[in-house]
Amino acid sequence: MNKLWGGRFENQLDYDIEIYLNSFYIDKYLFNYEIKVISAHVKSLYLCNYIKLNEKKQILNSLFLIKNNFRKLNVEDIHSYLELELIKYNGDLGKKIYIGKSRNDQITTLNKLMLLDEIEKINILLIFIRKTIINLAEIEFNTPVPGFTHLQIAQPITLGHYLLSWNEMLKRDHINLLNCKKNTNFCPLGSAALAGHNYKINRNIVKKILNFKYLTENSIDAVSDRDYVILFSQFCNILIIHLSRICEDMIIWSSNKFNFLKLSDKISSGSSIMPQKKNPDLFELIRSKSGRIMGNSVNILTILKSQALSYNKDNQEDKESLFDNIYTIKNTLNCFRKCILVLKFNKKNMYLSTLKNYSTATDMADYLVKKGLTFRDSHKIVGNCIKYCENNDINFFNISLKELKIICNLFENDIFYFLSIEGSIKNKNTYGSTSPNQVLNSIQRAKFFLNNIILKFK
Repeated sequence: MNKLWGGRFENQLDYDIEIYLNSFYIDKYLFNYEIKVISAHVKSLYLCNYIKLNEKKQILNSLFLIKNNFRKLNVEDIHSYLELELIKYNGDLGKKIYIGKSRNDQITTLNKLMLLDEIEKINILLIFIRKTIINLAEIEFNTPVPGFTHLQIAQPITLGHYLLSWNEMLKRDHINLLNCKKNTNFCPLGSAALAGHNYKINRNIVKKILNFKYLTENSIDAVSDRDYVILFSQFCNILIIHLSRICEDMIIWSSNKFNFLKLSDKISSGSSIMPQKKNPDLFELIRSKSGRIMGNSVNILTILKSQALSYNKDNQEDKESLFDNIYTIKNTLNCFRKCILVLKFNKKNMYLSTLKNYSTATDMADYLVKKGLTFRDSHKIVGNCIKYCENNDINFFNISLKELKIICNLFENDIFYFLSIEGSIKNKNTYGSTSPNQVLNSIQRAKFFLNNIILKFK
């Protein structure tokens, strides 16, 4: 195996250990970024008078050829691959450019460039998903649906209000992604192995060429820092948990017992034995991806735990988990994007379900509070009303005023508006609540915040 080291060694590295230490199988996915970083480094060497113009042009031309003629070599990592290829194309000139840097600062530079590109792709997916959710909420701003606590019907809400809760979760994820970008946007190249280097190379040149926003401040930290990997993995953790919760609701809503949601053929699968089945496999698989993402995150944290400063070989192991998180999150968001485009709600069943389980009981209690009772006394009276309804096989929507007055003489005809689904929803008119007016206000704010974060990503 070709290596970039070995002068002080008398014996060959054991073959099995050599294979064990090899990272080319995963590094190769960073090949284009390796080319990009070395190109920037070559330009900085020229601008700082370490190579001549014709040498710069020759090396850049050879990098173009290498990029378009990737071949299999027996090397330990992507850095070895490119250096050997440059020497093949340029002879001693290929050896000349490897000053003022190390594999230690180079690999984290590649990682950061790759992650910044992937963050932008994820950003675009989140923008599309959030726009779709907000638009759907605007359509359904006045559609009644039962709200649940403990998976029991609790209070009437609007479907628009429910959908905006998705947007709020994803808004926080979007902010977390922006923070990932900010924390990744520091250029470490030029930190070399850990102490910096002995050449008069202006690090700002490479920073500008590679489009980083800042320079790292400490060379020891620069080569050993993987906080940006941790932060991205935590972003993935929270995002996938949010998606798993949404998908759990969609699984429940599409079940025969609820029938709030009709599954589109485009996102469903069938059973090999039961012809009638239409299964929410996509929602289920998105839900299950949380285990994979969280497992990768634990792996990354464990790799970094108790590492002595500065760089250690342990950091080779972060890439598989990082790459898998990126791949999984992008695929999941893309599939989720397609899901929400074909959501079809059964509004009739939603409305009928709001009539169950005394969903406006809290409104009855609030009504009595407005009549002068304490909430705790009102709570007890409403409990007695529910007990009466259950004992007489009736509900709030067919109980008479005469029956209500037997329980509490404060009830008047206007109680039936408070007990209605429409009245219950309309009266929830505080900031961020479920009344149609507040939902429309929330939609305008959601659009503003989304546009604001789009600008911040630029």
